[in-house]
Amino acid sequence: MTGTDAPVRTTARFSRENWWTAPFEMFQTNLREVDATMDVDQVADAVVAFGADTWLVNGGGIMSFYPSDLPFQTRNPFLDGRPGGDLLGDAVDAAHRRGLRLLARMDFSKVSVAIADEHPEWCFIDSRGRRQVYNGLVSVCPSAGYYQDKVFEVIDEILDRYDIDGFFFNWFGFNEIDYSGRYRGVSQNESSRIAFAAYSGGLELPTGPESPAYDLWRNWSAGVIGDLTDRINAHIRARRPNVGLIRSDIVFYEANNEVGRELWHHATGEAVSAFRSREPDRPVVVNSVAFIDMPYRLAGEQPEHFVQYLLQAMARGANPSTYIMGAPGDVHYAALDPASEIVRFHHGQRSVYESLRPGARVGLVRPDRLAQGLERHQESVHEFRGLYSALQQTHVAFDVVPLEGLAGMRGAGGLDRYSLLLVPDMDGLTPDVVAALDDFVTGGGRIALTGTSGFDATGAPLLAGTPVRRVLHTVSDPEELKSTYVAGEGQGGGVRFSGALVPVYGAHHDIEPRIDAQLHGEHLGRAPFGPPEKSYGNLPDGQPAYLVSPRTSGGGRIAVVPWTIGRSYHELGLTSIRDLVLSVVGELAGDDLGITAVLPEQAEITVQRREGLTVVHVLNLSGARRTSFGPEIAITGGEIAVPLSPDDRESGLTARSLVSGVDCAVEWEDGRAVVKLPAIGLFDVITITAGDAERPRPDTKDAA
Repeated sequence: MTGTDAPVRTTARFSRENWWTAPFEMFQTNLREVDATMDVDQVADAVVAFGADTWLVNGGGIMSFYPSDLPFQTRNPFLDGRPGGDLLGDAVDAAHRRGLRLLARMDFSKVSVAIADEHPEWCFIDSRGRRQVYNGLVSVCPSAGYYQDKVFEVIDEILDRYDIDGFFFNWFGFNEIDYSGRYRGVSQNESSRIAFAAYSGGLELPTGPESPAYDLWRNWSAGVIGDLTDRINAHIRARRPNVGLIRSDIVFYEANNEVGRELWHHATGEAVSAFRSREPDRPVVVNSVAFIDMPYRLAGEQPEHFVQYLLQAMARGANPSTYIMGAPGDVHYAALDPASEIVRFHHGQRSVYESLRPGARVGLVRPDRLAQGLERHQESVHEFRGLYSALQQTHVAFDVVPLEGLAGMRGAGGLDRYSLLLVPDMDGLTPDVVAALDDFVTGGGRIALTGTSGFDATGAPLLAGTPVRRVLHTVSDPEELKSTYVAGEGQGGGVRFSGALVPVYGAHHDIEPRIDAQLHGEHLGRAPFGPPEKSYGNLPDGQPAYLVSPRTSGGGRIAVVPWTIGRSYHELGLTSIRDLVLSVVGELAGDDLGITAVLPEQAEITVQRREGLTVVHVLNLSGARRTSFGPEIAITGGEIAVPLSPDDRESGLTARSLVSGVDCAVEWEDGRAVVKLPAIGLFDVITITAGDAERPRPDTKDAA
């Protein structure tokens, strides 16, 4: 049977159009070629028992798990041992019989040697003219004909034959790094060479990060992938509007714990928040990896670590997904049992998670990895993470605002929900971003700039209301920064000091303040720090710890912290640094911080809203370890403070714990409702409704 006369297995469409706009739960079985004979009915039953309603299974690309008739697809030879020879088709039928949606995993990053020999123009070529070969498979270049043309034929073949509900494209990029983590360079494929030259005005392709044009190439390559994704999505939508494309209709994030990579315990929550803040109506799925890393696919992730992926996803508004190797039961993954409890909780509370949007009053701007060089970006990331930790540990609810999306959020009104934006030490504030920030301040918003955020390369301020005339001098040499501090006002002769001295780490910038700026604290210049007999003499040098502009007519203000306060906290972890961050936040925002909490610093709160409903997640992070999470310690005596409008105070408020299934006691204090929390184990979800608003009910709707 040929691809042109292969029948569609079912004529009715199982799923409704745009099904992905409602909450869902996904389970991925990432199959080895030997799994082609697996019992799809048993697997589908396991997916249902787990609590998921969507099953992601291998379709094609590197190897087709169906009898493809396309000459540039490699049919899985193990299909010969399967009655009917079609795993994908059998999986579609098994899934739909159980009310599951079925998504096809595609991986077009590699082809067989035979296909590569027939089409060398498709191949990734390194700087020495060699192909990139891994385990007998040859990597291809996304700018060449395989991706640009042939992918559409594969999609059509599957759509012609199967009533699938969506696609996921794996390893959708330029293959700079292989599965072993080795850097293989920038593809020198002829298609890339021609296209990059046209984009760059005739430049040669870089070979790697050390090349002058590498940052430009990163932007170009991101554009290639973005354009291709848009074309694929348009093609699918034109044919089957009920077929979703993960990475387009649905934002995709893989939560994993790479061996050798410094663990950022908030990585999943950060990523989801950045996606959701920018496009709150676009669904996100977090695919949580049940094994520790690709080189150890058969070693299960620590269960307490794995469930953090799911919880952080849910707490920021994403759909949870679980990813295993092979069929359920082939490999022991200890995290699956506790994960199933959380997934079933999400499934049962769909009426709560439906249509939620970010609800914090504070936004933390995340640096754009394409807006500055890699080394500079890493500095900005450390600044960002320090501020993130300071806010999380003191329970100031915040959203992550991606720099690359900030201007678009302004146009869509997405910045209006914030009273305060923190912009951690970063370059890349383009004119449209500056205009967005200026408008934010004019409208009454407040901004905290740290490091050199908001200044150009000459030290001139970019924002109209900045309380600094210019940056005079920068110290970033670690040796020159040693034994420098900021402190409260009134530090005297360099021997005795009042209050905490906060160390300056990373970079410090001498500034010329505007005449109307309000200066806070003092910077103490360098003095000897050894031997002890000579360790004195740190004197105020006239520079502030931070400074604030006067209020605009609308109440807007800008604070400048002319040193890397976030990086200092990230690297040194002193509470005195965190306290100074909170002083800046309090100076700007006052009591306009939205929902806050009284909890141990090992807890995190997030806030989401929709009309008539506020949802607060409380995550217990007490099990955090250096490279993972372990068992948590129960939290007791916690409180959430909810600011109330006069109407809210009159109508009253109801708060309920969804985990314990009880209403929470509510007390009234200084214009706020103080919600008394029950004991919290791993997490809790608190729903807050005003007056007689109807509570969300457990979901019983058809998942499809």
